[in-house]
Formats: sequence, C-alpha cells, structure tokens
Amino acid sequence: MAKYDFKVSEKKWQDFWRDNHTYQFDPDSNKPIFSIDTPPPTVSGKLHLGHVFSYTQTEIIARYKRMAGNNVYYPFGMDDNGLPTEKLVEQELGIKGSEMDREDFISKCLAVVGEYHKKYRDLWQSLGFSVDWKLEYSTISPSVRKLTQENFIDLYQRGYIYRKKSPSLWCWNCQTSVAQAEVEDTPKESVFYDIPFKDAQNNQLIVATTRPELLPACVGMIVNPQDKRYAHLIGKEVTTPLGHKVKVYADDKAKIDKGTGIVMCCTYGDETDLEWKNKFNLEEKIIIDKHGRFIADCGLEALVGKTITEGRKSCVAWLREKKLISKEVPITHDVGCHERCGTPIEIVNTDQWFVKVLEFKKELLTLGNKIKWHPQSMKQRYNSWVENLKWDWCISRDRFYGIPIPVYYCQECGEIILPEKQQLPLDPLTFKIDKVCPKCNALGLKGENLVLDTWFTSGNSPELNVKLNQPLTKGKITIPMSLRPQAHDIIRTWTFYTIVLAYFKYQSIPWQDIAISGHILLRKGEKISKRTGGGQLRPEDQISLHSADAIRYAMCGASLGLDAYYDDNEIENGKKLINKLFNASNFCFMALQDYHNPSLKYEELLPIDSWLLAKSFDIANKMSTYLEKYDYSHSKAIFENFFWSIFCDNYLEIIKKRIYNLESNDPKKRSAQTALFYSLLNILKIASPFIPHITEDIYQSYYINTLPSAPLSIHLSSWPSEDSKNITMSLEKTDSVVSEIINIINLVRTQKSHDGMSLAKEVSNLQIFHPALKMADITPYLFDLQGTTKAENINIAIGKEISVALKYKA
Repeated sequence: MAKYDFKVSEKKWQDFWRDNHTYQFDPDSNKPIFSIDTPPPTVSGKLHLGHVFSYTQTEIIARYKRMAGNNVYYPFGMDDNGLPTEKLVEQELGIKGSEMDREDFISKCLAVVGEYHKKYRDLWQSLGFSVDWKLEYSTISPSVRKLTQENFIDLYQRGYIYRKKSPSLWCWNCQTSVAQAEVEDTPKESVFYDIPFKDAQNNQLIVATTRPELLPACVGMIVNPQDKRYAHLIGKEVTTPLGHKVKVYADDKAKIDKGTGIVMCCTYGDETDLEWKNKFNLEEKIIIDKHGRFIADCGLEALVGKTITEGRKSCVAWLREKKLISKEVPITHDVGCHERCGTPIEIVNTDQWFVKVLEFKKELLTLGNKIKWHPQSMKQRYNSWVENLKWDWCISRDRFYGIPIPVYYCQECGEIILPEKQQLPLDPLTFKIDKVCPKCNALGLKGENLVLDTWFTSGNSPELNVKLNQPLTKGKITIPMSLRPQAHDIIRTWTFYTIVLAYFKYQSIPWQDIAISGHILLRKGEKISKRTGGGQLRPEDQISLHSADAIRYAMCGASLGLDAYYDDNEIENGKKLINKLFNASNFCFMALQDYHNPSLKYEELLPIDSWLLAKSFDIANKMSTYLEKYDYSHSKAIFENFFWSIFCDNYLEIIKKRIYNLESNDPKKRSAQTALFYSLLNILKIASPFIPHITEDIYQSYYINTLPSAPLSIHLSSWPSEDSKNITMSLEKTDSVVSEIINIINLVRTQKSHDGMSLAKEVSNLQIFHPALKMADITPYLFDLQGTTKAENINIAIGKEISVALKYKA
C-alpha cells in the first residue's frame, strides 16, 4: 500500500460509510436489537474534548455490538431548547429575550440552532461515529414539542403534575425557577458576623451569620435540643437587633459546633429555612424580589432597591455604625449555586409547575435496583440523590425559548383549562382556543407564559426514540431500551428524570443497562466543559493535527466511570499504533503475494502458527467479555499487549525465515501465510471499534478482493469467533512451549546485546539450559528458532533455570 495519509483516508471512508448506509438500522432484520438512548448534546456552545471523551466510548460499544451480531439502533439528537440554548443566542446576537417579542426571539434562536446543528454533526462525522443519521431528532422540533406537551397533559390529568404558588429555588441572574438537581454546592469565601440578640432579661445572645442582610426576614431562632447553653430559651422570645420579637425553637439540624450554635431562621435564606418555616408554622417575610433586589418594605431603609451583594455591604455598614457586630471571622463554605451560571440561589415565592417525586421515593429506588449499573458503584449516587430529595421536581421555567406549557387560565376564576391534544404543538401565548370555562362559564382565556424545563423533554428520550422514528423502525424499538450511556454528573438530572417519567408513563425501567462515563480533565483537575472551556484543545484542531483514530484511541484509556487527564502521550500512543498497524499489514501483504485460495485448516498448520491463530481468537473472546460489560479500557489493554508483544515483536520476527527463504509451495511457508492471513484479519476486526478508519483502509486494500464472501465494510463483518473447544485444545498443546520459545529468543537477544553483537550476528552453536524442556519439545519449532536466533546448531540440556550460551561464528 502507498503511505497512509489520514487526512485523505479518514474523509474517504466517512463518505464511503455514509454513501453505502453502512450503519443504517434494519427494521427487517432478525438479529437481536441493541438500542442506545444516546445523550442529545445541549446546544449551548462549542463542543469540546469532554464530549469527544464520553461519546467516543459509547461509539466503540456500538461498533462492537454491531459486529457481535446485533441490529444496532444508534440515533443521535440535539437538545436545542431551553435556558442553555437561550443564553447562547443572547450572547451571540447581543440581544435579550426579555426585551423582545417572544415569537421574534424564538425565530432568532432557531436560526442560531440550525448553524450549531451542522457544526455538531460535522464533528461527530469527522470522528467516524457509526450513527444512523436518519434517526436524528431535535428537541425543539414540532414532533418533539407535540409529544412533550402530550406527556405534560397526560401526567397532569393523572395527578402527577400540579401547579402551586410556593417558595421555589430561583436564579435571579437567569430570571427563572430551577430544580433541586440544577443546584451545585460551590465553595465561596464569606464572613461569619457575630451579631447580638437579646433575651427577655436583656442578656446578649450572640448569633453568627453569613447573611446579615436577611435580618429583616428573621422569623425565628433555632437551637439544637441537646445544646445545654440554650435549653432554657426554647419556647421563649428573643429580640433581634431590629427590635423584632421572635420565638426560639429546637431542631437537630442546628449544629452545636457551627458558629455560636444558635441560628436565624429567615424566609428564605436556604432550604433549611423553608423546612423550619413549614415545621414550626412560622410567618413568611419576603424581602427580596425576583430580580435579586430588596423590596420597598423590606424592613430596613438601607437595603431598599439594592442587590443582594450591595445589600449585604449596606447592612454590615449599618450594623457596624450601631456597634452591633462583635466579631468578623472569614470562612469558606459551600453555597448552593445555579449550575448554569454560578449565581447563588435564592428562594422566592412564585407560581410554578411541579412533578411529584417526594411521595414516590420507594418506587424510584426499586426501579434503580432493576437497572444494571456500569460501574455498579454509580448506583449509590442515584440512591443517595433519591433518598435525600427535599423538593418535588420543578418543571417550569420563567423563560422564552423552550417548549411552552400547554395550559390556559380562566381570567375570571383562574380555572386551569387544557387544549385538545390534536391542537398540539402550540404556544398558548399566541394560539387561541375557543373554550368556555367549565367552572364559571366565563369567556376569555389567558395562556400560560412559562415554558418547560428542558430536562422534561430530554427525560422522555426513550419515548422519543420509540415514537419519532416508527416509519424507519417499524415499531421495533421498545421500552426498556438496551443502553443509556452518560456522564456521572447528570445522574441526578437526566438519569433520575428519565426514570421518573418512565415510571409514570410505563411503570417500567427506561433501559436495561446504564453505562456511566467520567470527565476528561485538564492537568489542574478542572473538567473540560463549555462553561470552563477547553483552552486551545479544540476537537476540530486536534483531529486535523493528529487524526480521528488517534484521538479516539486516546479517549479510551480511563476505566468506565472514572475521570482522566488529557494526555498528549496517549495521543502519541494512538499514532504509533496506527503507524505500526499499517507497517505490519504491509509486511503481511508482501508475505501473502503468492498466497492464493485461503482456507483455514488447523491440521495443516505448524504448532506455532496454530498457536497464533488460537491466541487471536482467544484475545477476541477476552475482549468481548469486557466489552459486553462496556469495559472498553480493559479490552483495549488486552488488544495492545497482543498486537505489540505477541504479534509484532515476536511472531512476525519468528516466521521471517519461512517467508523469505522458502518456496511458495513449501507447506511450512503456506502454514505461516495462513496464520498471517487470518490472524491479521482478526486483528483488524478487534481493533476496528477503536480505530475504524485505518482498519477499514487496510481491509479494503486487500481483504475485500481476497476474502471469500467479504462484507462490504470491515465494520459489517463478524467479531472473531472460533469454537472455544478448538481454541482451548490448541492453546493447551502449544501455549506453554511457545512461551518458553519466546523466552529463549529474548534471552538470545539480550545476550547478543550484552556481548556487543548485532541481532543478525550468526551463531555456530546455541546451548539452551532449561529445567523442563527437552529437545523433542522444541523440535517442531526448530526451523523458526534457528531463523530468529541465527543459530546453526541448537542443543538443550537440563539446568536449574532457563539460560543460554552462545558460540559465535568467526
């Protein structure tokens, strides 16, 4: 073959696979279906190597499953609605959805989304992903909007969804409610301010707080019932620095060793405040609005109209002026922040929509136990999340670009009115329905302005896969699907929400298996993401520089579920493998020039050739065992050892004398050629999920014309398989002896190097000392052993340990 040029070849084979529909799902096939609930990437910025890391791992499994005899359903989606995409559009176009007509803003979002679809698809295709692109879906498409709105109506009518005006987690920066799963604990620098309260006897009670600006919203004081310092205060009133009287309550969540042990309960500083407010039936004082500013009647003139940060500074200044701060202690503590923008979350009273989850914890844990988790340890993350849920799932968002909640309200009595399902999809702000209020018979309905959380849509992804592509699948895709691959950071969101919706809709698990990937990290330990950035490590640039196959190979070193550092050495290892595979194949094809009518008959092979072939099938079996568990990294390691050590370093060197020195009709040469023909084919197959382009290139250059009934692509061929009995029998006969032959060869190489001789230096006599081997054991390998060691005569004698003595030719 000519020199391998990945820039030409990779594009060539990507076009070949596309034009020949190589990876198209076949609804008429009788093969078992393996369906993948592929994560639809969020359209919120440029793709980065973090995406390449996790998606490549899934892609390897898809390729393996196809070769293992499955009819693979491998779709792709784009999660292109909701807050992340909205923020991207606002940033790119320099506009604000809040300052525009909603329809006009949505049209601009759709235009930007279209451009990103192409960028995303181009990247995946440049990596050689074996996706069936006919199955692609978009979460903002009319069909997905319709299905999502139908699901909303269905769950609402069945009592799983409700609307309530209540304290909700709120991001004032994004101007929307958020779900509990979207809140990340983030370390923040702060200060504990010691502020004096007073009891009925005018004694000072020092309260340490990081949020002095919430003093006007203080509605109670909480102490631990075991804290003897404050036991006498429980049930009594104390006075705040603002002169308000509040009662003292006991609760275990007040930590004796945190601050001064006595805690302000404010409405609302955090989720614990809300819990205490409900537990003790405290009054509600709301002093912060939806824009993160203090309202006019907040209770302290110095705060009015200020942001939370400004208000804190003003309150601290006011307290200092009044000499009401006795101590200030700098601390670092975790603050609940919106994962999308990093803004600390507040709790604000708003009208929102919720899915019931708190009352179904037991059922959701049971479903989690029915799914096979890979790795198994990741199930605990899911269990822990479910067990510690504090809120029902808030599915409404106060935004503009998303799937509208299909609800109308009577303007007279507020009754909730639903559209007919045949009217979907619709936007209730622009689509008018002709209905009379069933409660008060009034005319005139007002449409809901809230949109659905994008997780409510993507949480339906198994159902999207089942229903959207029915004309292409003939209804063959069912729930549960085979596999959900995803990263560990969205177990609490995408995993959880999909299980919730599958339970309500189907009383079933959504998939049989879930494979959890890690993240790829920069050297300082920060994950590469759209928010943190990937520096100069743009995937397009890395592919252009190193090749798609090298990048793919580098992404498979870490074990499933574990994070891994981005490592240039891994990419170099991938490039070396590609180059070595190309060169080894060239040697094999040279050796096979006079090899015709290939046929595999073990009885016609020399022991070492039979051993190599059996070894290649054994390696394929071992790799298969790991790949069936989605363990690509161990499978890759097994392949590397076989290809580099056994095949290249040893076997190819051992048979060179037979290839170069014997005539084409010599059975010994034919034996070596047969082993080369079939073992190289096996090597190409077992490497192909990891490095699909170079393996296709080598396969097409030779095997497509010489292999009987050759499949159109190596990726449509079967995973190497041989009767395990044949493999076991062959290896039992030869494995231990061949291992010793290789040891002897390596000892000769070492001795020649020690003696300052080249490996080609001829040896008149090679004396082998071995505790077990006899001359009869090595006789079947003698021709190859002489050729490799350049020894004219070989003798073997008993020795306590294996060693060699060389007598060089003059």
